[in-house]
Amino acid sequence: MGMSEGSHGGTKNIMDALISKKNHSTNTRPHFPAISFNHRDLLKQPSGRVKQKKFINAVNYIHFMGGSLFVNGVDRASGENYFLRVSPEPCWGAEVTCRFPEGSSFDMQNLTIENLIIDDGKSITCMPLKVCEITNEHFSAQISTKGFVFSERQSRRFRSQTVQVRVKQGVHTAAGTLEDFNSNGFRIVLDEDSGYRYDPSQDIEVELYKENMIIYSGRCRLVRVGNDPGSVVVVPFEDQRIVYKRRKLRNPRLNLIPTPKIVFTHPFSNQQVAYEISDITTSGFSVYEGVDRSLLIPGLIIHDVDILLAGSMKMSCNVQVVYSQKSRRNIRRFGIAIIDMDMSTYSKLFDILSNADDVHANFTSSISMDSLWEFFFESGFIYPKKYASLSRHKERFKKTYEVLYQKGREIFGYFTYQRNGVIYGHASIIKAYHRTWMIHHLAARPLEKKRTGLFVLKHILHYFDGLYRMPAVGMDYMIFYFRPENSFPDYFFGGFCRKLNNPKACSMDRFAHLICQKNHGGALPDGWTVRSASAHDIEELTQWYDEISGGLMIKAFCFGPGDSQGESVEEMYARAGLKRKYSLAKISYGDQTKAIVLIDESDAGANLSDLLNSIKVFVPNSRGVPWNILKKAICEIAGEAYEGEEFPVLIYPVSYADQESIPYDKAYNLWALDVRYGDDYSEHLKAKAKFSVIKFGIGYLKKKFLKS
Repeated sequence: MGMSEGSHGGTKNIMDALISKKNHSTNTRPHFPAISFNHRDLLKQPSGRVKQKKFINAVNYIHFMGGSLFVNGVDRASGENYFLRVSPEPCWGAEVTCRFPEGSSFDMQNLTIENLIIDDGKSITCMPLKVCEITNEHFSAQISTKGFVFSERQSRRFRSQTVQVRVKQGVHTAAGTLEDFNSNGFRIVLDEDSGYRYDPSQDIEVELYKENMIIYSGRCRLVRVGNDPGSVVVVPFEDQRIVYKRRKLRNPRLNLIPTPKIVFTHPFSNQQVAYEISDITTSGFSVYEGVDRSLLIPGLIIHDVDILLAGSMKMSCNVQVVYSQKSRRNIRRFGIAIIDMDMSTYSKLFDILSNADDVHANFTSSISMDSLWEFFFESGFIYPKKYASLSRHKERFKKTYEVLYQKGREIFGYFTYQRNGVIYGHASIIKAYHRTWMIHHLAARPLEKKRTGLFVLKHILHYFDGLYRMPAVGMDYMIFYFRPENSFPDYFFGGFCRKLNNPKACSMDRFAHLICQKNHGGALPDGWTVRSASAHDIEELTQWYDEISGGLMIKAFCFGPGDSQGESVEEMYARAGLKRKYSLAKISYGDQTKAIVLIDESDAGANLSDLLNSIKVFVPNSRGVPWNILKKAICEIAGEAYEGEEFPVLIYPVSYADQESIPYDKAYNLWALDVRYGDDYSEHLKAKAKFSVIKFGIGYLKKKFLKS
């Protein structure tokens, strides 16, 4: 049965007649394997011919694959015509042997067999026979020198395997199975004979499932209700699906050499399928396929697709077919979006693509730790005051970094801009909280006359452009700490926040930063207590923050209800041999909450400024919260959380630190982005980066890229 809208007009194909109740009736004798066929005129309308040798090869292929074919015969007693499904034996020459189904009680010897029929999904091939022998178990026959092809379809039809269907039109809903399909549509067999309920003039919603996972969903046009009311044929409406927002400035599409391929098991047919990739980005790729053999349909979701690159490298992902466009005669171009890929695999793919575009760009490639440390000092990223605070723990810092760069692929990603092993630019991101990633370690130094900082930024933008869309990465928010006086991040990050002017999409909040000593603590005065924060405390903190800021900070810290579902950050870090956890405490006087404390714990050096190994203090009501008492409580908390004598403290809001005349050494802006606005952010930064060469000028770009 053809899938195109026009398939029910013109010459009707022989297998349509085979299942049509107008033209056949099933014999009522038990175990009867034949279908009565009373429309012999269809056998007189061939559209082509086939040679004996080609037909024999097709028979042997069907035997090899464990398939079946049909014979057409006449019952000599009744004169009725029948079709019977039979299984072929290997065919060595002009004689073929086929076996009838087991358990049949029909007298096969009373049957005059006339033709052997093969349905390959695209056409019906009919070969005349001369029977040599027939029993109730099998028959042998001479194959004619030529046969005939009937009712060639525009697109080949493919049989489906174990695909469940749910259809809906108005108030009518039904379940069923996918019988067969091609690039134009689906033939569905409903569990109940309810096809007559559906109006062909109205759209019909179709959902296809495999192993409880949705593999297709979309609006379709009902083009046929079969004579069997449980069978319907539908054609999808959309030629194009919107998976990702259209962009003015897209990541470059690359044509790699050697040509990569994709290999997957088709969710409808369970057949292995392979395509050559025409062009590719981290967001998706395109392939070309002949119209008559296409297995791709816009809207189709395919799990466990392997991208194969040179050197037998294999990367797995989930994809969705998003569009089909005519390319040239009988050839269509299919756009395929990558809808999920884990962090490690995504970084490997981006490494290949970025390196193909720029030989100096490296993601996930092996890195010399000595070269990295030299770069941090040479670029000024580790400046004297910062080194003074970390020098006492330098060996621990080195060890943490080695683990991050060598084993932390699912929690850490990094980019380097190198020439001959010397690093000129570096940036990295780290999984900071359950659904939040943090940008850190942005640094660059000049490479001859190249504006290295912008090259680093460009590649980071391209990297981020696809990363935040991948569910397996677990990114709902992106955060970035930077000093307010640093013009570069304020221009590219702060500028977007100010331009968007929507704190629920992107926000900035300022912290006061200082280093505290544990020995500056002491016993808390009577009435003051430290205990774990409750869900009610978090709710009150959120309400207060929404009133004074309305931003994303509290959500990005992921300590609200439902923010810890799935595998914890602690478990992911532990798998890499690292420490990471965070918790909340509250400082109270009597029954009044005076401060909420976020206790971030990690290995020394996970962030060079120890922003993930620090205490963050939120003071909702600065009245009646003396700094000397708050400091004692903070030191009490730090005594249990941290090993060293010193620990960083970040205070919010800054106004409390100013009010109490706290001698903080610097301020940090915490920039936070809801990645649902990632497309807007990416477009903004790409436009800024494109303009920045003129705006900043060569003199500015020769300055230090970033200090924190």
